[in-house]
Amino acid sequence: MVLVFGSEYLEAQTGTNSPYSRFGIGEIKNRNVNSRSHGMGGLSNAIHSNKFVNPSNPASYAGFDSLSFLFNAGLEMNSSTYRTNTLTEKGSDASLSYFSMGFPITKRWKVAIGLLPYADVGYSTIVSSETNELGRYNYAFTGDGGLNQLYFGNGFKISDKLSVGINLAYVFGRNISSTLLYFPDSTLYVNTKTENRLLANDFIFDYGILYTQPINDKYTLRAGLTYGQKIKLSITEESLTRSLFGGENGGIEYILDTISYTPEHKSTFTLPHTIGLGLVFERNNQWLVGLDANWQNWKDFRIGNQVDSLQNAWNITIGSEFTPRYTSISKYWSRVTYRMGIRYNQTYLNLYDESINEFGISFGLGLPLPRSLTTIDLSLEVGRGGTTAKNLIQETFVNFTLGVSIYERWFVKRRYN
Repeated sequence: MVLVFGSEYLEAQTGTNSPYSRFGIGEIKNRNVNSRSHGMGGLSNAIHSNKFVNPSNPASYAGFDSLSFLFNAGLEMNSSTYRTNTLTEKGSDASLSYFSMGFPITKRWKVAIGLLPYADVGYSTIVSSETNELGRYNYAFTGDGGLNQLYFGNGFKISDKLSVGINLAYVFGRNISSTLLYFPDSTLYVNTKTENRLLANDFIFDYGILYTQPINDKYTLRAGLTYGQKIKLSITEESLTRSLFGGENGGIEYILDTISYTPEHKSTFTLPHTIGLGLVFERNNQWLVGLDANWQNWKDFRIGNQVDSLQNAWNITIGSEFTPRYTSISKYWSRVTYRMGIRYNQTYLNLYDESINEFGISFGLGLPLPRSLTTIDLSLEVGRGGTTAKNLIQETFVNFTLGVSIYERWFVKRRYN
């Protein structure tokens, strides 16, 4: 896979704020999209809570109260600025980022259901080149779509210290992309456009273990381990290449001829196995600080039998949260939870021997509603990814998440005198 940014034009993005979503399966979305985790840099592998659903580690579901029903949902908005050595462009979007529900089956068996993004695709990029024979010519790359996951999770409490869990997720979605070759300085040359469509739907599995070690009545140490199973995802592909006049900048296309057509056919792409580790130290109901490390073996990625030139990805996260006094009655801001986190990601892209990495720092608030265990969670992340070296693109981004965590007691038997 080669990325050529010669003389580069950037246009507003759709679906995701990354021109790099053209490669692999798009911009990977981790399971830690919950606004609470987002405010801590994505910390989630060893997070254990009875007030929100944490799909990053399905063993955490075992921490739900036996008489509770949980509902979480979140809206994500982001704004990005893209830079090359010569050009600057901006892009933004907003979308519903997640929803989830959690509830007990028995005292030791809890379940969760939810919908999460898996990967987003959304780009519009023009690459300009020139030769003595043809003059100036442009490649216009556009793409839209992505993958989502509808998951059903189970958490089992093995003992007071140990819980295990499994997520079964149905991954589905589509990606429509096109490449237009055109000649901006001439009306004599015929343009060429290739359109590709990919549909995906299949099941994936991931597993989790959570171990809790009380130190005394106030302090607790938690360790989490997660594993995502390597799997071949079923896909359907279709491709069409035609010659035409026009089509530049979304203009009218005058079709001349079909050059090639590959009808719908079944194939697969291989999602790699992933491993995550987490460690959290907390003072019960007041503060916590934690560390996450995740690794993904993207060198194993395949589309059919074709090997893609991706590198292994990893990330490190440090996060914390603090509630001054959660039992305070008179002082509202003492019951507010304050969060902060920092992360560093090596993505699966390496272009011209330049690794496309990301760095972000985040802040968050958990705002409790009066006379309720429901909270409004806000998070803000600022960061930078990519590079301007070797004519590549650097992205500076601001991500904002608004989430709601509803906690209700649904399984209490009422008594009347």
